This record gives sequence, structure tokens and C-alpha cells, in this order.
Amino acid sequence: MSIASRKEREKEQRHNDILQAAEKLFFARGYESVTMDDIAREVELNKATLYLYFKDKESLFFAVVLRGVRILASIVRERVRNKASGIEKFWAAGQAYIDFAEQYPEFLRLYNYFQSGRFDLESMKDEMEALISYAHTGFALVSGDDHAKEIVALRQEMLTIQSNAIEQGIKEGTIRPGLDPVEVAVVYTLLLQSIPNMRLDLRKALEGRGIDRALFASDIRQFMSDMILK
Repeated sequence: MSIASRKEREKEQRHNDILQAAEKLFFARGYESVTMDDIAREVELNKATLYLYFKDKESLFFAVVLRGVRILASIVRERVRNKASGIEKFWAAGQAYIDFAEQYPEFLRLYNYFQSGRFDLESMKDEMEALISYAHTGFALVSGDDHAKEIVALRQEMLTIQSNAIEQGIKEGTIRPGLDPVEVAVVYTLLLQSIPNMRLDLRKALEGRGIDRALFASDIRQFMSDMILK
């Protein structure tokens, strides 16, 4: 192994070590309670070294969130890949989110914080607006934080997978014509996101009627079926 190759591997390992330390602390304490000094101590590096790899705590947080969103996007792709009909793809993509929320609650909590309005994502205004339009995947990532931009790109990809599935279902005759595919995808996404993020009083109200999280998810799917299927 050449000296240059060894140094590159060492650099990559250090990058991953920093990311792993940050992930551990963000999972345990959230974004606001963690400092770059905390992360430096956790990874046993001086703070100046951290800034050689990440420009600030925000960028490091985005990198951790991106790990989770990549997992979610991978699950969505895998679930949809072997489905033939549009409606099957649509339900599979939705179930992927539910399963991600169950299996990776820490990543979901950080992802929710990323979306909370806490961060200035103005540099990604065009990409953010694309999430509510019928956009295609693969746009160039330019300016701003690349980690955050990839998160936005992956969200757009997942929305497009769902809206394309609805469009396919309309063509196949299983979904009512006249529906806007993106609107349907957005409605379902919002409903699904409400499940793991439900207010305590609402969750208790449902539990008092024997409706747990799994049953509520099933009922949401039935509500959607009643609205969109022919």
C-alpha cells in the first residue's frame, strides 16, 4: 500500500470516527445540548481537527441525519423494486416509512429536528420547493451544505416514487382518475408521519379505544384506499 493510499484510508477512518461519535451524542442528547468540544472529547481529537472534516456542528449534524435518510431511502427502493402494480408500490413505500420509524427511532428523531424549521435552508430554496411539485430525481447539488442537499434530494426521490406509483395506478385503472399524484403522495406522507410523532394526549385517546400504532397505521391505509381506489 502506498503512503498516499494509507493516508487516505486513515483520513476516511478519522472522518467515520468523528461521525460515529457525533451520532452517539446526538442520539443521547439531541442537537442543542451537544457542542463541538463534546464531540472532540468523545472521539479523542482536538477540536481544530474536527473542523478539518466538518465546517461546523450544523454540517456534522446534517451528516448524521443523512445516514438515517439514506437508510430510509434504501428501504423504500428495496420494498418497491419487486412490486408490479402502482398501488402495490404505493403501499410498499408507505410501509417502508412505518418500519423505518419502528426500527430507527433515534434517526427519526434527528430527521424530525432537521425538518422542524430550526435550520436556515434558504440556500436550498429551489430544491425544497421541488418537493411539492412534480419533479424528477437527479438534479445537481450546488452551493450550501452538501449533506443537507442530499437529504432534500432523497426526500424528493421518495416523493417521486410515491407519485409515480399513483400515476401508474391511474393508468392501470385501479386508482380513480382525476387525482393529482403528488397531492395524494403528500397527503399519505403527512398521515404516516403523524403516527410516530403523535401528541401524547392523542395517542392516549386512541389507546383508550384499543387502537395501537399498528392498528392506526392500518386504518390510515384503509382511509386512503376509500379515497383513491376505484
